[in-house]
Amino acid sequence: MIEPTSGDILLGRGVPNKAYREIISANAATYAASTKSDKTNMSANIVTQLLNSNPPRRFLEKSETGEWQEVPLKRAVAKTSQALRDVVRDRAKAAAKSGNSSDNNNGGGAVAAATFSTVSSFQLTTTTINNASNNNESELDSSSSTPAAAAMPSYHPPAPNLLYPVPEFTATETMINSSSKEEDPSLLSEWIRRTLNEAANRIPAPVHSLTAEVRDTLALCSDDYLLPALRVAWSLADQLCKAEQEVAGQSLPVPRTNWADSIVIHNHIQNASEEDHLDNIGAELLPSLFKSDDDDDDGVVKHDGSRTQHIYSLGLVFYEIFSGGRRPSEIQQQQKVATRSGDAEAEDFSIQEELGDLDSLLVDHAAPIDLEGKLSIFDNIEDEFNTLPKKRHTQNSDFQNKCAVSVEPLKGKRVPVQLCDLIANMVDCINGTLSGDDAYQSMSHVRDDLQLMLERPAMYLYDQDMGRLSMTGLELGDTVFGRNEELSSLKECYRRSVSGNTEFAFISGHAGIGKSFLAYEFGKHVIMSGGIFLSGKFDQLQQGKPFSALASAFNGHCGMLMQSSELQTRREVVASKLRSSLGREACYLTKIIPCLNDILGSEQSDGTFYDNGCVDAQRRLQYLLCQFVEVLSSSYNNAPVTLFLDDLQWADSASIAAVSQLLCSTGSSSKQKQFFFVGCHREGIIDIDSTHPVRELVCNAELLGVPFTSLKLDCMGEETLNAMVSETLRVLPRLTRTLSNKIYRKTKGNPLCVSQLMLSLSKKRLLFPSLSRRRWEWDNEKIMNQKLPDDVAVFFTQSIADLPSDVRKSLFHLACFGASVEIAFVKTLEIALEMRGLCDNLDIAVDEGLLEKIGGQLRFSHDRIQEAAYNTLPADERCLFHHLCGRALASFSTPESDDNILLAAVNQINLGGPSAIQDTSQSFTIATVNLRAGQKAMAMSDFGAAYSYFNHGISFLQEGHWQEHYDLSLRLFELAAKCALAIGDLASMKLHLEQVVKEARSFEDALNVMYFSTCALAYSSRLRDSIQKSIEILTKLGIDLQESRSTEACVQETITLLTTRTDEEILNTRQMTEPTMIIALKFLAKLELGMTQIKPRFVPFVTQKIIELSLAKGMSPMSPIGFVYFGAFISKRGDISSGYRYVKLALSLLDKVGRESAGEVICIATQIKIFVEPIQAALEHHNDGYVASMVAGDVFNALLNTLLKISCMYVAGVKLQTMREEYEKFERLAKENNHSIFLVQIKQVQRDVLRLIGSDEEVTIPEEEKLIASNNSVLKTFCFRKAYISFMFRTYDDAKEYVLKFYECRENAWANLMVSHVNHALYTGLISFWVARKSRDAQLWIARGNESKLTLKRWAESSPWTFENKWHLLEAEESFSHNDYEVAKLFYKQAISSAKLHKVR
Repeated sequence: MIEPTSGDILLGRGVPNKAYREIISANAATYAASTKSDKTNMSANIVTQLLNSNPPRRFLEKSETGEWQEVPLKRAVAKTSQALRDVVRDRAKAAAKSGNSSDNNNGGGAVAAATFSTVSSFQLTTTTINNASNNNESELDSSSSTPAAAAMPSYHPPAPNLLYPVPEFTATETMINSSSKEEDPSLLSEWIRRTLNEAANRIPAPVHSLTAEVRDTLALCSDDYLLPALRVAWSLADQLCKAEQEVAGQSLPVPRTNWADSIVIHNHIQNASEEDHLDNIGAELLPSLFKSDDDDDDGVVKHDGSRTQHIYSLGLVFYEIFSGGRRPSEIQQQQKVATRSGDAEAEDFSIQEELGDLDSLLVDHAAPIDLEGKLSIFDNIEDEFNTLPKKRHTQNSDFQNKCAVSVEPLKGKRVPVQLCDLIANMVDCINGTLSGDDAYQSMSHVRDDLQLMLERPAMYLYDQDMGRLSMTGLELGDTVFGRNEELSSLKECYRRSVSGNTEFAFISGHAGIGKSFLAYEFGKHVIMSGGIFLSGKFDQLQQGKPFSALASAFNGHCGMLMQSSELQTRREVVASKLRSSLGREACYLTKIIPCLNDILGSEQSDGTFYDNGCVDAQRRLQYLLCQFVEVLSSSYNNAPVTLFLDDLQWADSASIAAVSQLLCSTGSSSKQKQFFFVGCHREGIIDIDSTHPVRELVCNAELLGVPFTSLKLDCMGEETLNAMVSETLRVLPRLTRTLSNKIYRKTKGNPLCVSQLMLSLSKKRLLFPSLSRRRWEWDNEKIMNQKLPDDVAVFFTQSIADLPSDVRKSLFHLACFGASVEIAFVKTLEIALEMRGLCDNLDIAVDEGLLEKIGGQLRFSHDRIQEAAYNTLPADERCLFHHLCGRALASFSTPESDDNILLAAVNQINLGGPSAIQDTSQSFTIATVNLRAGQKAMAMSDFGAAYSYFNHGISFLQEGHWQEHYDLSLRLFELAAKCALAIGDLASMKLHLEQVVKEARSFEDALNVMYFSTCALAYSSRLRDSIQKSIEILTKLGIDLQESRSTEACVQETITLLTTRTDEEILNTRQMTEPTMIIALKFLAKLELGMTQIKPRFVPFVTQKIIELSLAKGMSPMSPIGFVYFGAFISKRGDISSGYRYVKLALSLLDKVGRESAGEVICIATQIKIFVEPIQAALEHHNDGYVASMVAGDVFNALLNTLLKISCMYVAGVKLQTMREEYEKFERLAKENNHSIFLVQIKQVQRDVLRLIGSDEEVTIPEEEKLIASNNSVLKTFCFRKAYISFMFRTYDDAKEYVLKFYECRENAWANLMVSHVNHALYTGLISFWVARKSRDAQLWIARGNESKLTLKRWAESSPWTFENKWHLLEAEESFSHNDYEVAKLFYKQAISSAKLHKVR
């Protein structure tokens, strides 16, 4: 909900806007004197400057519920123009009133007098406006006269991606420096004649050969005349409405039949031709109309007539305007008789005319006449007329003889029917009980109807093609009604999100409430503001299909790129950026986004998709999707990407996890993703189910501090429903109210029920297009008698039941496959089921409005229609149909065919379930196709869907399947266990694992599931158990790590082994092919990382075994890990040059054996490189490591690469404020992926950085104590950070205490050489020399400091760029501790000089 501020402009009656009014007042004179185009520019400039001011201001108005909402730019400009016009008009009227006070006493009855009064008034008015303009100019030159105007901010062009796009216009040089122009006043009759002639002259040349009468008729119904005439009519009605609001209506004119003689039109002179000059036209009632012979001497007019008399009088004026200057024949006849025979004769003639001539009654001859009441309603009309009071005849007594007027002559001139009806309703209002139901009772209703005709002529003015509608029936539009507040909230949420603050939104409500309509209306705003809008829909019957909704959204956009030749350049940009960003890894996206194949081309998209060795394929896909979103955004000039997913209640976990990653991921890029998500779901389903995937998305968002907006939609109110009915029928809201009230009682305002009821009424001819009246009509009584079920699903069931049986059957077949199906698939289904006429039957359903054909798809118009069609068959019969349908489709599925056919077939079989099998011999075939479908889903990285397929396949297996179908059973259980591990279902994984271990025919057959078991232990923070189990399995495979040997002996044996081969020979070693050895190396690689953290002494033994097996049995994807860890280990021992050789060798091996372990290898290798190469170069290497890790789904090493990159930045001398921002980004990344160890370590460093920059911000680490107690690496970091910050703030005792604790645990930490060791060596040396100067154990501390100094000296010899300054600094500290101040001073200078030269801290 929006809360107005003091700077906002509040639109509406009685709302104080002092500053805004001052700005309007200051610019009104210039506005009055400007051309049409300049006026538009001026209004737009005022609005734009206010929106772009500092602070920015908003234009707000109250919604139907009374809450403030932001208005679109177009409406704000229109309101500003209206405000300027109102000020100009009020000033003109005030000037005219003061200037014509003496003329008003002349009575104004004669035309000549009226003309003289008009001209005089106008001249005075013009002079007044000129004076006002000059006064305003002088006032605005002074900043003290109008503070608001003086405070107007300077104009700034709007940004390209403004929330409300600003139309292009040429800004005027100023809003003030313009000279006023004169007006061209004329009497109404003169204006009609002139405007009609101008309209006739604009008729195309060939029509000029027609007669003058025909030309006038054509001009009369043209926009060139109709719209200016409507403007005049609206101006008159508006003037009377304002007069009614004054005290006791004292300023109302006297009701007469000849008002048209006393109306003057003001029209601004234009310098250039314009397409639309309506804003320049205004009408005014002359003072002569406000005076009668019966007025008191004090000049106050006393009226005893009702408001309907004024409506009648104005209706006659409108008749004259829209007839081209002709008065109603009835009025002319009455005036002639009254002039010839006097008052009595005129009254008598009027009675006879009313009784004897039915044509003069207020009846629309084109409409059917109800004769049931006979003519009894006229029986007492003469007696009633004779009882009226008699009075002497005066100039306005002709109004007492008012007569009915027919609008048939207007219809004959092709004046729009809506306008004819409006005039008929106005002149009908004085007939009392005889007046029709549509007669006006209020002048404001007249003005409102005219306003609608002016603003929306296509809707409320122009005639409909009733002939076509009588053939097609009612046509529903796609306008969203009554959701302005919710739409504004969505737009505001979107604006905040794309401005840098990630947000998302949910829309909830009951079925048919309009959730999807609102989302797609919001999508129009996204596209108009320069964004990208992707949309997909989850489906209850397509839950087995991997990433169905997500894939549909992205694939739809790619398909659009391919279909449009105009987007070829854009397509090429997307392809180029994808190749650059993802390389061949982009091929994994093509499995869920088939149209991406066409964009990338066959050269890029071919390759092996199913990568059995990927660390986490689902994480990989999430990363690739994030990259794809960035590519899409950058390809459209950094346009925001919006993803809309419908029916979230059917969402799968994998899709929601991907959405969560898209929302929350910061990635390796420093740029903020411009991504927005909006989802729709039915009310209650997600809120009740705490295990629903969307609930997890919400919890993650709350954990990460990502806000979201939740919108709950209710049914439409009566006013909103009336607006919907009015726009659907294109009939004025005043006239549709009776119909909409009845519809509301039937539907309670549910939009889907409303639309379906209106369609039903149209089909039953209770709502029908009238060819005689040329508008929609309805039968109120019969509509009230219509019965509508409370459940909308029952309503659709009844609608479907009315269809032919073959159409119903076809609808059921389609409904079995979900809410939308590809048309090409329907044709395949027609062949597979041998169901002729399926497509033709569905076309009938399309004609009935139950289906829609959109973009090569058949879609149910609403998912409730699909549910109703699906439920037409009993549940037990549905199972059998699903089974038979699935088997028929499966016969069309081959390894080369479209995956969609296979997946659709298997989904149908699984919906039928094992109970639908009639022949047990089919079980093997069904289990096999489920295996194929599961492998396809794994290739698409949807392990949830894959697990479902494997599980279904297992359920179809018959008793004794391990003996009869061992290979199939083993594969199903093995892959089910892997998928269960991937989705975090460790309980299910354990059950499948136990089955395999129990039934496996050999130990080797169970190795895969045993590997999954060790991974599960590691993921469950049971790292020691995982290591122990791995060692036991390796021992059974005959691989003995020989841990009893010394570390030195192990390292020397490895060096000896490697020296027997050159680097080239190692790189050309054959590939490993033995399955047992391949899985054995996986166990060893997993051990390598685990032991590095908790058993670093045993790392060389694991490393040696990986290298030994790789050289003997062949290289596997895990082999580079052994080489890189060996290089890191011996580098830490001091042999950096040899270590550097082996890490480079490991990097080269990646190109030989595959990049499955690339993230881990690059991470460790880069840490060695910084001891040889400049540290600044390491930053980019770690970025490569992050990408390689994410492409393999290896989140752990992606985080490790990021953490070590930040550590390198710190050593490289990056500013502390920048470091703070980097730490905050990493903290969020660690939270996203739930890695508490990294989170604790980064928060320890983050806490120190905040203290160093003087921030009071508290950093809390909830699990710090627990992890310090269980993880030696975390403990070592904790002790060092405490010692470091104590040293920086010169807290001697704490620095000494924690550096001693650090020395105690450092030997049990990581065995690899890393950048953190740089800080450890430097600051433990500095602390040691500091303590030596104060401690009694000076020699001990000097020895410790000297150890750090020698370590840095050795590193400086390898890489002076990074370590020379630090070595010199410790040399200086050691000299200072020995009181050798001159030498210390020399080393201090050298340290400073080296740091500046190499740009390091």
